[in-house]
Amino acid sequence: TVPAPKLFGNIMQSINATPYLGKRIRFRAAVKTTGSAHAQLWVRIDLNTGGMGFFDNMGDRPIRTQGEWRHFEIDGFVNPDAKNIALGVMAVNGAIRVDDASLTVTGDLPKLTTDAPRPLTPQGLRNLQAFTTLYGLIRHFHPSYEAERADWNLIAIEGARKVEGADDLAKTLAEIFQPVAPTLRIFSSDPPAIERPAADLALVRIQHKGFGQGRAGNTYVTKTVPAASFETHTVTLPGGLKAIFPLTLPKTYAPTANPLPPSFYTANDRSTRLASVIIAWNIFQHFYPYFDVVQTDWNAQLPIALHRAAVDPTPLAFQSTLRRMVASLKDGHGNVYGNFGKATALTPVLAAWVENKYIVTVGNADVKPGDEIVAINGKSPAALIAEAEQEISSATPQYARGSAAARLLSGEQGSAFALTVRPFNGTETKVVSVICNVYQRPALWDNRPATSTAELQPGIWYIDLTRSNDQEFEALLPKLAKATGIVFDMRGYPKVSPAWFSHVSKTNLKSAQWHIPLIDRPGHMEFTRGSEWNLQPKAPYLEAQKVFLTNGGAISYAESTMGIVEAYKIGEIIGEATAGTNGNINPFTLPGGYNVVWTGMKVIKHDGTRHHGVGIRPTIPLQPTQAGIAAGRDELLERAIAVIRAGK
Repeated sequence: TVPAPKLFGNIMQSINATPYLGKRIRFRAAVKTTGSAHAQLWVRIDLNTGGMGFFDNMGDRPIRTQGEWRHFEIDGFVNPDAKNIALGVMAVNGAIRVDDASLTVTGDLPKLTTDAPRPLTPQGLRNLQAFTTLYGLIRHFHPSYEAERADWNLIAIEGARKVEGADDLAKTLAEIFQPVAPTLRIFSSDPPAIERPAADLALVRIQHKGFGQGRAGNTYVTKTVPAASFETHTVTLPGGLKAIFPLTLPKTYAPTANPLPPSFYTANDRSTRLASVIIAWNIFQHFYPYFDVVQTDWNAQLPIALHRAAVDPTPLAFQSTLRRMVASLKDGHGNVYGNFGKATALTPVLAAWVENKYIVTVGNADVKPGDEIVAINGKSPAALIAEAEQEISSATPQYARGSAAARLLSGEQGSAFALTVRPFNGTETKVVSVICNVYQRPALWDNRPATSTAELQPGIWYIDLTRSNDQEFEALLPKLAKATGIVFDMRGYPKVSPAWFSHVSKTNLKSAQWHIPLIDRPGHMEFTRGSEWNLQPKAPYLEAQKVFLTNGGAISYAESTMGIVEAYKIGEIIGEATAGTNGNINPFTLPGGYNVVWTGMKVIKHDGTRHHGVGIRPTIPLQPTQAGIAAGRDELLERAIAVIRAGK
């Protein structure tokens, strides 16, 4: 069956942007929904250049009021080069009611400064390191209403600009932070006294369940919780100063905040780049759950990233700086995305690192699968892979190697590579030119069957969980129930839900342990466990012998799947260890438009042992060979069939 399409309706209005240029705006409306319907306010700024400026459609926080009238709002801004303001309300999957809509100006945009690249001085670096430490502590742990409503992106940018050249560091830090943390004290010798709240006042502290960002339905939540007693935190800052501030305060209620979105700022500005490093470094410093296993010297990464950010000539160059910093986390989910360069594409020729060589897997008229690429534009693939790995965050060598190898033959749309190729079983080389003009990676580069399901031999069935779906699996169940052997292909990311597990076990199956960080004071991380799968058996039970194929590119949800196979010994696992990275991601956006992805929770195997950097190991280790690729064979699948036949 095909699900019924969602009903969709939209009311909108377009307004001349001229009276609103350079202004902060708020679109507000009263909305009432019922049943399964939901609503979304939206605002879009159309630019004179034909592009789009500010945009928000509440896609991450849809409105469901269940019959009650409530006001909702979008805070945004009108770009100085805007042409029109388009705004409206969407109704999804049913009727909604809208009333009392308004568009108001809430303030002026700050004047953007664009500082040119220049190196950091030793004093500038020390000042920025002190600012970075204090910024993270006040932003994430000071429970004042001023801190709750602050525009922390703007504080990071203007604070970095102001503090770098400060001669009186204590005075400058106080000027930056005391407006959002009035009880903060900075000192160099004896700590000053901080006035204790009255004994009859109820105290609260900030509690982080992961890095909470206020998104509806998010796994990660930040909130204030009751505190038992008055508590302060003292920290020694780089350079010798100290600071003290309260971790618990009487509860107050913050007025509605109206921070500017990260897209307002430009990474052409040096201080914006420094601020993005400061913001990202602190998020990982306080919330990354794997520092205990990756053994990264995170403090050492801060000066490296600040030095690079200070001199990066372009937003694209700064993206490389951010990627290198995230790479040091050794997190397979870790990456930094942005839209700063020209469009990229693949060449028609693809290759993988096989038997310590760069072997063609998808060829053309001049290059055949199994041929070896010995040079790309005169450089060895091994050197290029090592260079690419500096920007790849990976918990395991196999994931880093595979990701880097996949990137080598991609580049700006229309650009060309000169490939020096040695044919399989040949000695002479030739140079072939290929152009980046392919926009989707072929799904079958590893010679797996052309269809997602197939009867390979009488009674032996194949199902590719990375290409199939729930409907196809359900339709195939009657045949799988009669099979003598089933090969499940997990070389990649599955498209099926975990429901298929109900047919491969006679007992309940649970996923690995999922632990979300709980942080309520600096440097103290505990974990809360929950939200794990509990899969109950369901007819028909598949009696067939089961074999699973996997590789180093299987990550995240694929590892949740393979972890169950490993823990409950559902079948043999053929291939190589998986990527060793699992857990819900927790993305955030930095000033200048950089989208950062990383793992926000800790996943531990069923038996309590480490998963990160280990992955799911095969019971039968096997990798493709150059000869097998040249012959068009799927050697892992061949081995799976042999295992099933031997088990009859």
